Amino acid sequence: MAEHHMRLASGAGPTFGVDDIACAAASHLGLWEDAGLIVEWIPAFGGVKAMNKILDGEVDAAYGGLGPVLQLRSQGHPMRIIASMARALAQNLVVQPHIKSTADLKGASWAVDGIGALSHHMARSIVAKLPIIDDDIKWRVTGPPPERIAELLSGQADVSLIRVEEALALTNEPDNSLKLLLGFVDLKVLVPVQPHGVLATTEAYEHAAPEKLELLAKGIVAASKRLNESFEAFLQTFEHYVSVKLAPKEIEQIWLQERQSKGFAIDGEMSKDHWNKQLKAFALLNPSLPSIQFDEVLTTKFVDRAVTVTK
Repeated sequence: MAEHHMRLASGAGPTFGVDDIACAAASHLGLWEDAGLIVEWIPAFGGVKAMNKILDGEVDAAYGGLGPVLQLRSQGHPMRIIASMARALAQNLVVQPHIKSTADLKGASWAVDGIGALSHHMARSIVAKLPIIDDDIKWRVTGPPPERIAELLSGQADVSLIRVEEALALTNEPDNSLKLLLGFVDLKVLVPVQPHGVLATTEAYEHAAPEKLELLAKGIVAASKRLNESFEAFLQTFEHYVSVKLAPKEIEQIWLQERQSKGFAIDGEMSKDHWNKQLKAFALLNPSLPSIQFDEVLTTKFVDRAVTVTK
């Protein structure tokens, strides 16, 4: 089998977590290699920077939150989403002890990885469901998860969205007083249409290297299916990539939660129903940006072929 090479920017910097575990599994379980694709990882601190690396020609594709891709496309940049990495955001809302309820979020300092990035997008989606507005929040740009955790531990931030596994480890730790305000299930009820990670590229690369993008989609679809079907695959990937230490039972609970909520994008999740809801939610949060249509920013052909191959 001929080998193809691709430079892929990682929007979470050097770390992986449950949010991007499909990418981690595609690498660790050898699913991209099995498809004939060799991925060179290029760390990028936040989804905005990851997508800009594509536009700057530093990488061929990137993974990160859907928000930066939609924003760039609405501003005229030729961005294209080729697959979803998940169907929701596996994060919890962690706060300082003086934040007793969502009403106390007014005036809070909220750590995000970047303005417009995934953690900011989801934070704004939460705020939109509460009787407060964006201007009531002191947005604090810090960077990917390790930096947001450091801000919480130092007391410089009052609140932040933290990956479920890292939030569990933090709130289990007796050396700090951080607590969980809204868990995964609470957030799913409050914000049913949640931003999530995607794989994206440009129109030029889509036309220049369709065979590579087909292999990229094939690997990510295979990874999502494997994770959904096998706790062992999830555990193996988790223990290799995730820096926090949890008991196997705690890891299994996270896996069950992901399965039950249909969090794994087992078919690459490029359906019009799902994405029209995402586009509508994005437009409501960003009324000053030009509206964009499904076919402008999404190309389903690579996932469609991948799903056919992996059935």
